[in-house]
Amino acid sequence: MMAGYRYILSGGGTSGHVNPALAIAEAIRQADPEANICFYGTQRGIEADLVTRAGYAFRAIEARPLPGRPSPAMLQAVWSFWKGRRQCRQLMRQFRPHIVIGTGGYVCSPVVSAAASLDIPVLLHEQNAFPGRSNRLMARLSQLVCVAFPGTERHFTRRVPVVVTGNPVRPVFFSQDQQAVRQRLHPAGERPLVLAMGGSLGARTINQAVLGLADWIHDLEQQGRPIPRIVLAAGQRQYASIAGDAAAEGRWLEVHDYIHNIQEWMAAADLLICRAGALTCSEIAALGRPAILVPYPYAAGDHQTFNARVLADAGAALLCPDAQLTGTWLAAQLEQLLGRSEQLASMGRQAASLARPDAATVICQHVMRLIKP
Repeated sequence: MMAGYRYILSGGGTSGHVNPALAIAEAIRQADPEANICFYGTQRGIEADLVTRAGYAFRAIEARPLPGRPSPAMLQAVWSFWKGRRQCRQLMRQFRPHIVIGTGGYVCSPVVSAAASLDIPVLLHEQNAFPGRSNRLMARLSQLVCVAFPGTERHFTRRVPVVVTGNPVRPVFFSQDQQAVRQRLHPAGERPLVLAMGGSLGARTINQAVLGLADWIHDLEQQGRPIPRIVLAAGQRQYASIAGDAAAEGRWLEVHDYIHNIQEWMAAADLLICRAGALTCSEIAALGRPAILVPYPYAAGDHQTFNARVLADAGAALLCPDAQLTGTWLAAQLEQLLGRSEQLASMGRQAASLARPDAATVICQHVMRLIKP
């Protein structure tokens, strides 16, 4: 294969769109060491920081999210789309890419539209079980759509080929030595370790439900039964208040604002309690850990519920709607699950069966097939 192709990648708005693009870019670099890779995104989006930190070229374009209802913001979004599309066409005429790869988010729409207008091959990757609006709209302009979960293909037009590749997950999630990290992070291994997390900003419902375990913990103490070690990543916004409330309840809850080596803590945990973002679900599968999933109720198209159902239907997780999560409900689930190591082990195995460690490589192979000689 001739080396040194030119690639444009675009995805942004959240890290859930950017990190898969970075993983695909790394796979491209391994397959094509002379690759010339450039990312398109908005200057105000998280992609500007993540991409430049990763050492890739970045070009800022105009793009805004499209509101769900008619409003002045919708007119601004439409204006931004056409302006961004013109910018992309100008940049692409200069860069002359062999292919454009989109990983979702509103910034992808002008990029993909511009590429299609210039007869440049387009590959899309969809991370969620229910695809985002940008990928649904732009799929008809692409040559191939790669999806993370089986069944997602039914949400796309039949005129575009769709293949299941899985989500690109950082290799570190597949290389964890669970026994080693557990011994280091949780020396008191006879106590179950529960990790609750809500992302960098936290999840208020999860935080409050974990605090609501206080009565159950006190009952365990009075009965002389083992008390699980519960670690909560409360998020930077809510850390101070949650840590204060936890201190008032006793020393049974460990509260952090953010856990940087989260993959190690996830690997060490007996049970996870978390949201159901696409990458979180894929990371759970990569680590083979059982989970209680609480989908974010305001996610676009309720896509987190679709993600959670994939794991729940496989027997890898319990799904709890956000409105139903309380300390009482959570205590009942922990009472049952933590006393059944065989069930937790089975859930972990089912999660691992959903993992796709070769996702980035497989997507890269499809990219190479689409490039015009």
